[in-house]
Amino acid sequence: MRKKANWFYILIVLMLVSMLFISGRYFKGSGEASIGIAQTSEYKVKTEKSAMVKSINVVPGMEVKEGELLVELTSEALEVEIAKLTNRIAVHKSERAEQAKLAHAEISYIKAQNGISIEELDADILELESEIKMNKALTMEYALDEKSSENSPMAIKIKSLKQQKQKHLEALNIKIEDVKQESTTELQLLENQIILLESELNLLDTEKSKLNKYATASGVVKNVYVKPGEQVDSYTPLLEINPLHPTTVVAYLVGKKPTALGVGKEVSVSSYDQRRNSVHGKVIGYGSVNELPEILQKSTAIKAFGQQVFIEIPAENTFFNGEKVLIK
Repeated sequence: MRKKANWFYILIVLMLVSMLFISGRYFKGSGEASIGIAQTSEYKVKTEKSAMVKSINVVPGMEVKEGELLVELTSEALEVEIAKLTNRIAVHKSERAEQAKLAHAEISYIKAQNGISIEELDADILELESEIKMNKALTMEYALDEKSSENSPMAIKIKSLKQQKQKHLEALNIKIEDVKQESTTELQLLENQIILLESELNLLDTEKSKLNKYATASGVVKNVYVKPGEQVDSYTPLLEINPLHPTTVVAYLVGKKPTALGVGKEVSVSSYDQRRNSVHGKVIGYGSVNELPEILQKSTAIKAFGQQVFIEIPAENTFFNGEKVLIK
């Protein structure tokens, strides 16, 4: 009988030690860990500008995955602006092509017009040079002085014709350069206008792409507030989604200084009972001092209070909404 009594007392002592260890390690007053509740924060999907609902791809109770298309929206005003800009860009590009063709044609005309005069000068020069050759042949045959032919009227005229040809070529190059510069200036002006319009079009296309709404996280559709064909104003709620798993933990500091969990501090969050699904979280802010939820209260008549601490956790976890968690 005495042996049984000793074992009984030993068991009682072990239980007390275990309870003190658990209490000292995990409950209020512990400097190493805090307790809290994992919570889901439903979010509403809204449109940033006035639009018309083209189609709705979800219904209440439907589970959606991150990136899934929820609502297709269209804006008549936006479509009109995009069409106007697209048309203006096409017109400017056509003008650019025509301007390049016009400059090329004008240069060809200048070359052709001046080419006639240059060809006539070349013909005159060739004719005179032929006569001089014939005269040289005669002077050699009759042993006449060749120097006299170099200063002859024909030689002087050839020199004059060559100078005229050079001036014609210089004038031709100046005209061509003027046409090129004028064309370059006009083409650059058109190019700048096209670039500016294309930038505006890209902004409108980006705005148009943002009209459609996609799931930012996996969850379950709670409510759908609109229907296809409906015109909605800016920032009108379209639907509401509940995340599949909690994304926020509300911890309570009981008998601890707020600095124990400073804003921005990285913490470990795990299921209180099974120590499963440990994830890393980050302290994002503080709340007021409130009475602890019933699930965190001790089984005494005295109600405990603590300062709320909000912790952000990844959506990929296996916590349940309202689950008791341990924060270290």
